[in-house]
Amino acid sequence: GGDGRLILQQLFHLNCLVFLSRTTTVGLTGLPQPNPKCVNQQHLHVTFDNALAFVMGRGIVPHACGDLIYSGHVGCTLICMSVLHRHGFLKNRVAAVLVWLTAIVGIYFTISCRSHYSVDVVLAFWFGYFIPEWYFNRSDGRVRGHVSRWIRRMEVWPSDCRSDDRESNGEEGDTRQH
Repeated sequence: GGDGRLILQQLFHLNCLVFLSRTTTVGLTGLPQPNPKCVNQQHLHVTFDNALAFVMGRGIVPHACGDLIYSGHVGCTLICMSVLHRHGFLKNRVAAVLVWLTAIVGIYFTISCRSHYSVDVVLAFWFGYFIPEWYFNRSDGRVRGHVSRWIRRMEVWPSDCRSDDRESNGEEGDTRQH
């Protein structure tokens, strides 16, 4: 179908929310580093601005020491899985098993390479579930409010490329087909 633009928008929106929540947690927490290469940096004082500059201000690909809670690797993997699930890409049992197996192997390597503690991965599962749940409840119109209207207006649906004026006409609910 013509959902490619919508899928990319939702993936972008959700990854932005993961990035913002991770930047916040990096600025608020400081765990001892599991990676021996980072031991010298683990006692530095870090503000939110320092965390943002440290993670993103050192070029591509971003990297940091002390950038632990929660695992962005796992968070982004789970965001991708939620979007794939939502748009029906995992209906085929063989494809679903292969994609989930790939995700699980990636999550295993995140822990085994000492990039994160297991608690970082567990928290990523929490964020990886609740961020899409929060976002899609608002995107689908199940939750009312300013944020919900803003999210729905940002999405460009293939079947409805005009502005969403249902709310300004006083109509209830979201009439878009999913």
